[in-house]
Amino acid sequence: MSAPETGPATWSSPAPPASAPSAPSAPAARRSPLAVVAFVAGVATALVSALFTLAVPLVLSTSGFSYGALGALQLVNGVLGSALAITAVVTGSVALVRRQPGAALAGAGTALGASTLLGVVLGLVQGGLYQLF
Repeated sequence: MSAPETGPATWSSPAPPASAPSAPSAPAARRSPLAVVAFVAGVATALVSALFTLAVPLVLSTSGFSYGALGALQLVNGVLGSALAITAVVTGSVALVRRQPGAALAGAGTALGASTLLGVVLGLVQGGLYQLF
């Protein structure tokens, strides 16, 4: 007896797969609007802080080194920065708690907002210490 022949002439095509009902494809995960708002507000806090930091020498030199003008500038920076930071922290935290898509954006926005809030609180403490001493 001889061995059965093997080779391309004897290969058979595989059986077609059984037709199973196809599951509806899930839509691509989109970023949560809350996560995007948190990220944008967090980046805006950093930009506002940088802008006001760069404006301090200009304000001091044009106002004749008036500390009243510097205080007004810092007040505007604190209010605007705090509003943006609170927005970033609240929307980012809500997006993270709800486990919505875009967790990285929400986390980054929350971190940027929290660091800005920490800076504002430390600035208030610093101002209070200046008044004491």
